Amino acid sequence: MFLENLPLIEELVAYWCRKSHFTPQEAEDFGGHVHLKLIEDDYAVFRKYRGRSSVKTYLVTVITNLARDYQDKIWGKWRPSAEAERLGPVAVRLERLLVRDQLSFNEACKILRGEGVTLSVLELADLRAKLPPRSLRRFVTDDKLESEPSPDLGPEEEFEKKEQEAVKRRVYAALFRAVETLSKEDQILVRMWTEFKVSEIARIRGMEQKPLYRRLAKVFAELKKALSRQGIRRKDIEDLLGRLKSGRSDPEERPDKGPKRGPDREPQDPEDPEDYPDEKE
Repeated sequence: MFLENLPLIEELVAYWCRKSHFTPQEAEDFGGHVHLKLIEDDYAVFRKYRGRSSVKTYLVTVITNLARDYQDKIWGKWRPSAEAERLGPVAVRLERLLVRDQLSFNEACKILRGEGVTLSVLELADLRAKLPPRSLRRFVTDDKLESEPSPDLGPEEEFEKKEQEAVKRRVYAALFRAVETLSKEDQILVRMWTEFKVSEIARIRGMEQKPLYRRLAKVFAELKKALSRQGIRRKDIEDLLGRLKSGRSDPEERPDKGPKRGPDREPQDPEDPEDYPDEKE
């Protein structure tokens, strides 16, 4: 039964190596660990199979559990931060995806949506900004410690990282205050902008597309002014809007001709419709 299902076993091992971002050495060790566990005690794992599910489903469960055990072995038992627990179950899950599973924010958003989380990208980004900086522990051999530079940050780098996190929190807090000053309809449009193409927003809201571009440009101009009044630098504002847009599940694509228009960049003349070309579907 082991040899018969070896291709599936190798496929599942490779999946967990990619998902866990194992190093080549860790991937090799994990593969050997799985094989050993499956064949030890005269293939006891296969003898426990009772046929209540497909062999594939059974092996997925077995290898998933082995992967979790191996992760705990090399990284240490995962525990959410106190701040994540205070913020609630979505924050705990988001922290786990970002830190333990080492997924990008965009990947984490997709998984959370698939799990039924209804928070917008903007709200998830605010949660992420409130989470404390964390890094995974990896247990390595003495030989590897001698041959690799220390992964720990120096005092100056640690200070800079904390400063960046503090700025990020301040910028997100300022954005939420600015968004709350908008009309209810404009607040909805801003939240939708983080997740949908402008053409999709127009269809969903029953609006014409060109006027919607102009409206969004004016809304974002207002937000930028409000953020500037709160002492937020222009660069931090642009970085923030870029991060929110990159978290969207289906990033908007535009022809690679000339400067980008629309809410990401204010037009030369806000009243000129030519500054808002039709979006290419």
